[in-house]
Amino acid sequence: MPDATGMIHEIAEYDRDSIHTLPLAIVPIKTAAMRSARLIRNVRLETRIELFREKGMGSGQIAVEEVPDFFPDQGDLKDDILLLRRLSQLPAFDPYTLRIGLRQAGVDILSLDAFQLSSAKKRELMPLMQNITRPLMQHLYGDGDAAGPNDLETLIERVATPDTAVVRKRIDSMANGLGIGVEQLPDMLESYGDTYLALSYYRSYFLYCLPAVNRLLSWIGDVKDSGNLRHDQSMQKAIARVEEILTFVSNSVTRRFNGFDRETVVRWDQVTVETFNAVRGAISRHQRSLAEVLCGLTVKVYEWEQKFPSGGGSPDKRADFVAAEVKPGLDRLWAMERRAPKFANAA
Repeated sequence: MPDATGMIHEIAEYDRDSIHTLPLAIVPIKTAAMRSARLIRNVRLETRIELFREKGMGSGQIAVEEVPDFFPDQGDLKDDILLLRRLSQLPAFDPYTLRIGLRQAGVDILSLDAFQLSSAKKRELMPLMQNITRPLMQHLYGDGDAAGPNDLETLIERVATPDTAVVRKRIDSMANGLGIGVEQLPDMLESYGDTYLALSYYRSYFLYCLPAVNRLLSWIGDVKDSGNLRHDQSMQKAIARVEEILTFVSNSVTRRFNGFDRETVVRWDQVTVETFNAVRGAISRHQRSLAEVLCGLTVKVYEWEQKFPSGGGSPDKRADFVAAEVKPGLDRLWAMERRAPKFANAA
């Protein structure tokens, strides 16, 4: 895989699939010493350059403005800082956000493969793709046919090479409904599948965050009536605000995914190009805000799980963590979720 001088190093699957980390080796950073670093969204929802992360040592982070203090200028540092500032403005660092954001910023991508989910992550997301794969399989093969494939990639291969006259007739009907030739159908399904895979990717983070946020809220709530904290009005106000935001954001994102469940169902026997465009449009409208909100929730609950893996912690330690690491940046998530698109008749 090419690097900034010609080759980039192999990307760890964690970084490839992560919503909050960006290995600088995959973007055109010219300062060689910087290519082993990562851009991250930290627990305070600040964008920082992570120079190292070691167990027992923590994470070594610097702000973009501090780059000249740590890296020698060999003539390209000014351009690198400008690129880092652009990247810092992205709502998250997942492959979908990066592809869109870098294209809009006019940044050259060294390797398109570096902005794809890993094969392992795609396999992990397949159960979340059943809203598209199961109805398509049932349309092509019938409700009771167990011989049909249940993953989108294999389904697309079957569409390209139908194995029975009945399946071929149904494929012809789908292509007619979409106003395209049968030979174009596999590419359209692949494009649609990639869009739905993005939704499944964000849903996977939500399914991780939601129960963790509920546990975090319970953990925070336990300290409100503890010792001197019950008389600390400033801390009581901070805890109440954290609880309000986390509850609002969790409930709002839940309603959004419920909306997706209703609005992204495709009737394959009646499919039209308008159907495809409506579903893709809905996912596209929500992409940026989902990415930013889920990135923020992820780093919050991940840091909490790392520092308090079995819960616990004294009331004072919990209060300190809430004030120093949970609360910072939450108002931004609250504002983003309030501005986010809404589905009509959200349940």
